[in-house]
Amino acid sequence: MRSGGFPCRFDGCSEVFTVPGNAALDVLLAASAERTEHEVSAHDYHHVRLDEHPKRPPLAQKPVRSGR
Repeated sequence: MRSGGFPCRFDGCSEVFTVPGNAALDVLLAASAERTEHEVSAHDYHHVRLDEHPKRPPLAQKPVRSGR
């Protein structure tokens, strides 16, 4: 279900911090900060960022076959 903003990440909480359409980066960051403040103050929830997946190495080049 789309929320149109940043939903609280605490299980069972339905609080959503909305972001107006076509928002600038500073508005997005402010809504994200409000969500984090809510999670900590209301639930003592501290989000743990997942480890980033390592980038895959580039595909090995296939050997060039010479003509017969």
